[in-house]
Amino acid sequence: MEQLHGRPQIGFQPAGMTRRDFVQGGAAVAAALGLSLTEVAEANARREAASQDSRPVNVAIVGVGSQGYGVDFKRALSVPGVKMKAVCDIYEPNLQRALKDVPGAKGYKDYREVMDLKDIEAVIIASPLYLHAPMAIAALESGKHVFTEKMMAYSIEDCKKMARASIDAKKVLQVGHQRRADVMYNHAWEMVAQKKVCGPITHVRAQWNRNGSWRRTLPKDTTDRHWNWRMYREYSRGLMAELGTHQIHAVNWFLGGPPVAVVGMGGLDYWKDGRTIFDNVEVIFEYANGVKLNYTSLTTNQFDGYYEQFMGKDGTLIISEEKATPSSYYREPTVEAEDWMKASATTHQGKHKEVGLKLDPEATKKLNKSGVKVGERTLTGAVAGKDSYLLEMEDFFNSVRTGAPVTCDWKEGLACCVAAIRANEAMEKRTRIDIKPQDYML
Repeated sequence: MEQLHGRPQIGFQPAGMTRRDFVQGGAAVAAALGLSLTEVAEANARREAASQDSRPVNVAIVGVGSQGYGVDFKRALSVPGVKMKAVCDIYEPNLQRALKDVPGAKGYKDYREVMDLKDIEAVIIASPLYLHAPMAIAALESGKHVFTEKMMAYSIEDCKKMARASIDAKKVLQVGHQRRADVMYNHAWEMVAQKKVCGPITHVRAQWNRNGSWRRTLPKDTTDRHWNWRMYREYSRGLMAELGTHQIHAVNWFLGGPPVAVVGMGGLDYWKDGRTIFDNVEVIFEYANGVKLNYTSLTTNQFDGYYEQFMGKDGTLIISEEKATPSSYYREPTVEAEDWMKASATTHQGKHKEVGLKLDPEATKKLNKSGVKVGERTLTGAVAGKDSYLLEMEDFFNSVRTGAPVTCDWKEGLACCVAAIRANEAMEKRTRIDIKPQDYML
């Protein structure tokens, strides 16, 4: 397999190259990828035009449980032009709850009936993980665009089957890792990857800690395996899939490529309630050039919450979706401050007198002005007050309408899936796993 800057190539896009390089790069990048400058300009034009195109899109959603209804369903209905024509769920109360919000939509229990509907252009899949692949493949093969929740699929091979189905059908396949759409995360990426405020990244720490069983109260009219599918290995990949892949996705993005090896230790040590997935995981991923990601997810202590922390010789950047953890940059005392740092208001101080600055994309960007770039996002309309879930859903329907690049494509979804599955394997075997380049290729 071809290597680029020491990183394996994922699919058709070099892993060391960002989507911004791919779409908005100069002549050298275009030539390297076999694209003309005209084609690059056309890709940009499609993205810009997407905000102007609000033609109706007929949509179906499969799975309207907590995530499907509370997040995906509601955000989709907030996108101009989206018409929810079909709702599918095997649990009747969930199905009826959603149908009340979309008068005129039809309800279904069997997802295959939804795929047969000729007037549906796009399908949102928010089912349990083990069903992502069969549902997505059925939708793509029936000529529909697909937004699927994370993790992309239960297995690496299932991810690849989904990707092939998308390519063969020439339809959009977007994976629900919403950090890529988040304005603050794009601002942080710009700081780390472009402005190099931390210097060369050497270590990353990420965690997602909670204090609770993760088990949901079981209604009388369903089964534990149906309601609490995340607890069982035959349906779920556990903490690494449900939480870890979000943060692995952010780290892959910031570092410009996926991990090459992993070691770890996990266990089912506290919640003795019949579950078969780990209730705690401690993993170290190795990236190109020896960069390490130390990842932790606990279910018995929430004190530190969740965040990603990028550490380099010149500074530390902490980024989080959690309001209790402010996104901040800390300059090392040995590094001379740049002018923009001197002009910024110092909001806090690190443990060793590091200068702490609160990250604020609005300090230098007018977020309601079309055409402003924040990281890899070119803002084509007002984003102030919109969360990352709504922004990713807007991007999905923009892609459906215009062919613009999706926020998180199958290549990125596959890379996250590979990392999570190999991490689980390393913990189960209590050994180091070298991640083969072929894992990331179709």
